[in-house]
Amino acid sequence: MRPAVVFGGYGAFGSHVARELARMGHVVTIAGRDHRRAQAAAAALGPPHRAVAADASDRESCRAALAGQAVAASCAGPFASLGEALLQECVAARCHYADIADDRAHAARVRSWGDRFGAAGLTAAYGCSSLPGLSGALALLARQGADAPPERARVTLFIGNDNPKGPAAIRSAVSVLGRPIRAPQGAVRGFADREVVALPPPFGLRAVYNFDGPEYDLFPELLGVSTVAVKVGFESRLATRVFAGLGRLSSRYGNGTARILSGLGRLTGRTGHEGGAVLVELSWSDGTARRASLVGDQRMASLPCALAAGALASGDCARPGAATAYELLGHRELLQAMAACGYPVTRG
Repeated sequence: MRPAVVFGGYGAFGSHVARELARMGHVVTIAGRDHRRAQAAAAALGPPHRAVAADASDRESCRAALAGQAVAASCAGPFASLGEALLQECVAARCHYADIADDRAHAARVRSWGDRFGAAGLTAAYGCSSLPGLSGALALLARQGADAPPERARVTLFIGNDNPKGPAAIRSAVSVLGRPIRAPQGAVRGFADREVVALPPPFGLRAVYNFDGPEYDLFPELLGVSTVAVKVGFESRLATRVFAGLGRLSSRYGNGTARILSGLGRLTGRTGHEGGAVLVELSWSDGTARRASLVGDQRMASLPCALAAGALASGDCARPGAATAYELLGHRELLQAMAACGYPVTRG
């Protein structure tokens, strides 16, 4: 098996990606700014895996970490401020790329690099996580067999309470509070427009609010829909109310608010469920509605990146340019792989 480097491979999601790649038989390099943590993560994987100090936002640092690698898995956020250093150096090093980002701007950035990756015979796989990797695969499954395109797609990301939230994830959520979100049907406001969705067990009926995601850009072409809603909710009802209340009050929040909310999360953590759910609902003008969902732990959200990176490292798939996980692997194949790992799809 060929080697793979995981940037942020000691983080909450990156550690899952690193373990999955090692389980597949790839030689993994854990890369991160904290060399001590990278070494500890590599030691936990055992020989021949190793560690390197690297900053995914620094070109020289990326260049050193990519030497001899077949694929780079980017799990080091926050992606909104990561820049293009790793993308630039992947092309220069003739190294495939995959990430776990659900950040809409970062997804657009990777797509803008599609021609450069394609010209080099490389793949840049983006959004290989719950959004839009799993949501896109679920949407294509739900649309399957329909004679006409649906009118509306609603995607819900539901986050379990016993789910470690890193600083980057908290800052990403705070960045949406009260701010306008571009949607095909017109602008919506972050953490506004409360809706109640019927989530699969064990969650049930829950209130969810507007969130930002690549689906606003991808789903109109993918599904033919004219209206897209991306929603988020938390198992902690207190957290959901706090975020919704902050969204009503202002749109001027920053790192200070993120630190306060991180503290709140630590106080309410370790109860409830790890991971959460991804639910996609499609509706047609004649009243037809279809649903598809996945429920699982934190590993579930990391698997699309590991599967994409593993396939690229092995040379098992060829799709030069920028691609989502469901485009690279095929939506049926991705969902079948998820089921084989213990995460079957629920439909209807």
